[in-house]
Amino acid sequence: MSAQTVEGKRVQKGSAMVISVLVTAILSLLGISYLLMADTENRIAENEKLSAQALYFGEGTVREVKRWFDRPPYVTGYTKNLVRPLTTTMDRTQRWIDPDGDGPTARFKADGTAGAPYYKVGVDNDLDGNDDIFDKPFRSALADMLVGKEPGTDGLGLDEGPDIIINRAANSATATFLDGLRDKIAPSFPASAAGLTARIKRIDIYAPPYLDVAGAWTRYGMATVKVEVEIIKTGVASQVVASRVVKAVLNETPFPGPFGPLHSCAELNWNGAFNVHWGTSTAVGNADPKSKKMPDSIPRAIPPVPQIDLFNFWASPADDVPFGAMKASLEANKPIEDPWYRLIVGGVDKDYKTVLGQQCVSPPSATDADGSNQFHRMDPLVGCPDFDYYTWKDISKSGGSDVHYLAWDNGTSFRENGTGSARTYEAITDAQTGLFFFDTKDGNAPNPGLTNLTPEISLSGGTYGVRGMIYLNASNYESTGQTGRAIDMIWPGEPFRDSNQNGTKDATEGYINLNYLAQVGGNDPHIVLRGASADTYGGSVSWNKYGPAILNQTAIMWGVMYIAGTLDAQGNATYYGSIVTKGGTANKMTGTPDVWWDPRLKDNWPPPDWDLPRVIITRWQTDL
Repeated sequence: MSAQTVEGKRVQKGSAMVISVLVTAILSLLGISYLLMADTENRIAENEKLSAQALYFGEGTVREVKRWFDRPPYVTGYTKNLVRPLTTTMDRTQRWIDPDGDGPTARFKADGTAGAPYYKVGVDNDLDGNDDIFDKPFRSALADMLVGKEPGTDGLGLDEGPDIIINRAANSATATFLDGLRDKIAPSFPASAAGLTARIKRIDIYAPPYLDVAGAWTRYGMATVKVEVEIIKTGVASQVVASRVVKAVLNETPFPGPFGPLHSCAELNWNGAFNVHWGTSTAVGNADPKSKKMPDSIPRAIPPVPQIDLFNFWASPADDVPFGAMKASLEANKPIEDPWYRLIVGGVDKDYKTVLGQQCVSPPSATDADGSNQFHRMDPLVGCPDFDYYTWKDISKSGGSDVHYLAWDNGTSFRENGTGSARTYEAITDAQTGLFFFDTKDGNAPNPGLTNLTPEISLSGGTYGVRGMIYLNASNYESTGQTGRAIDMIWPGEPFRDSNQNGTKDATEGYINLNYLAQVGGNDPHIVLRGASADTYGGSVSWNKYGPAILNQTAIMWGVMYIAGTLDAQGNATYYGSIVTKGGTANKMTGTPDVWWDPRLKDNWPPPDWDLPRVIITRWQTDL
């Protein structure tokens, strides 16, 4: 073999080694790049996971704040909340009042005075010694409304503005409270063993959005809740690995709606000894209560709308003297069968069909209780309380506490959320508290012919009772001969002279002083009330918003019942609250049923301890 050949082979063996090294290097670089890409993807996935976890935690925190409005923490029943938000952890002094949002009225700083109050400071309507934070009313006084401003949204450089601020940076007590709330909402979330924990940074509660509607700045909601949350990696120095801001707009749940014991969107007819008590009953069409058996009451004047209750001699100061004489006469221990009841009919009260030329079927007396509490020919002023099908269906599907959507299965049986075993209306509601929406046969709004309403619900015999809100899309609701379950009734407040026709008792408006004390011993709502100038119920001779409790009563329904079809109440059943029937009353309506108005329906319903949703979330913003 020649030297040249050997040398050539040596050269060839060297190039192979170089090529091998190059290939190895290239493959190594490719492997490293893939590893780096995989690591980057893992980091991206981890960040997305942490961001999503922060979002879920933020949404959960917003929902818990919503529950503070559902179950006000400073009244009976507050223990149902995960935690009790303490006033010591809230800052209500940074409030900037903006009564029309971005409208023309300039915002101004709250200072605790009557014209610039802090939110709910000094507001204690239930006289329990605590500010009524998160409790009704949510309007219309500035101290009751959430009219604060989201900080940093107007370019003015102001640090604060919300009505309520709960900021962990404020002090250690607030941080401890927020951590306790975190532990209740999502304990050990997202991975305490790996050193990851969620943290609530701040909660702001302030005004809802405002929109310019035909030149008027209009509130779209009751409040805005803004929550800032973080996920941190614990250690010597906590490291924030994810943060989210979640906002939600709250609105009042649109009940009760009715303002009296019985409302018919059509005719209102009954036979037998069926009786309706307290408040205002209405019929859009004609009414036939039979035998002119309406209770005598305080002399009334024709109201401008059914919601306004006007005494005879209501105007002030023009009627001050005759009103004073009427008041003195009624309070001289004279009988007043039902100081609160009125019947207002859009069509004709058939008991008084010959009374053609007047709306008040009986002229009011100047001194004594009479039948002037009945009005007919009030069309078109008499409307029907609005219970929108789609709104209530959405609420029933919201997944809140004691909220039930019942899909029709067959006959009078329904399935919760359309799944599970079918149960009857009676089995679903008996001895229960909640919001129950019983859907139509096809799951659509009642059609013009009402052919998609479910079959008649008929309850008969035994002991039965439900409390809450019933939305029933049935052709008819019938009850006969049932014993109700225990309820807690109260007398309505003393009727007042609504001189400015605003529906609210003002300090200068007179009232009829009632002798509640004579009723307490018997606890019988059927006792005829009498006036008594010496009555000191409540500790002094003063106007009482509510009367005493009436104990040991029973009812088959306590709350609000809306019936898309007709009502046929028979037997001796008792209802406490309000019934609204879209189709009117059936022609049978016999027996001795009683419908009593619950005066709390006007301003503080549902009761906080019923666990019904007082507010609903109408808008989310999570991409912040």
